[in-house]
Amino acid sequence: MDEFAPKPVKDCYHVYSDGTRVLVLCDTEEDFIYMMNQIAVAAFFCNVNLLSVEVMRTHFHIVVRGQQEKIAKFKIELKRLIVRRYNRDGKGELVKNSISIVADPIKDMEELRRKIIYVFRNSTEAGFKNMPEDYPWGPGRAYCHERRSQNRKVGSLDYREACRMFRTRVKLPENWEYDDKGMLVPESYLDKDYLDGEVFQSPRMFIAFLNVRKKDLAEMEAADARPFLEKKDEGRLLRELETASQKQYGRTIKQLSQADKIELATRFWNEGKTLSIKQLARLTRQNEDVLRAILHVPRRE
Repeated sequence: MDEFAPKPVKDCYHVYSDGTRVLVLCDTEEDFIYMMNQIAVAAFFCNVNLLSVEVMRTHFHIVVRGQQEKIAKFKIELKRLIVRRYNRDGKGELVKNSISIVADPIKDMEELRRKIIYVFRNSTEAGFKNMPEDYPWGPGRAYCHERRSQNRKVGSLDYREACRMFRTRVKLPENWEYDDKGMLVPESYLDKDYLDGEVFQSPRMFIAFLNVRKKDLAEMEAADARPFLEKKDEGRLLRELETASQKQYGRTIKQLSQADKIELATRFWNEGKTLSIKQLARLTRQNEDVLRAILHVPRRE
């Protein structure tokens, strides 16, 4: 083993939504508070630990730690809470079929640190005029700061009061804190033990990773966008395939014979209309290995 290789991490993910599919996710202060609170509630309900959170006007970024199946549950629960809120407020058209959430696994400790910093700096990269720690819908002063909180604790509320304030029936930890606007304070629910003990052992290390190069930021932004771009491309390709199938055979792809499916796939592959054989096989309902053999495309992906 390479002694200089980055330390691997387990069960850490960058979870984020596609900001290109909604006109606005959070418009008012109430929207932002709701979103921040529900991220914390969903994480607690699904038994995963938050390391960073940042809510923007059209999307959000979260760094979270937990088992894969619990992360999957967290994504589903968070989407449910978002859609519930907008349906209740008569804004369902803003999010209906448009909230797409991705969870990218994080491989090693260096990547984890860079992702946390990337999320922390996201507000200033998007035009926020002050320091990232002053952005109200982010992790605030959670990293490498001594806590001197004057906020109230959730335990000061009875169960009914807490349900009304935080819009949930989940019984939250009594030591969590909330501010005078009813927002759960990130410093009280982020996994400080893991952040301070494993990720950033000192303010010096945190400051060092704050100096993320523009090139690295651009690469992380591109990586975030790639799953959504590929998904959009796949939707466009499927529409083109179905249109061609109806025009040439008078039937949907599902109704085609195997020979017709292969003929249709071959034409699209030769015209360079697909990203991969795997994608083409999935959309034309064929076995990937069979299609590779027919088109003489070796498995390199």
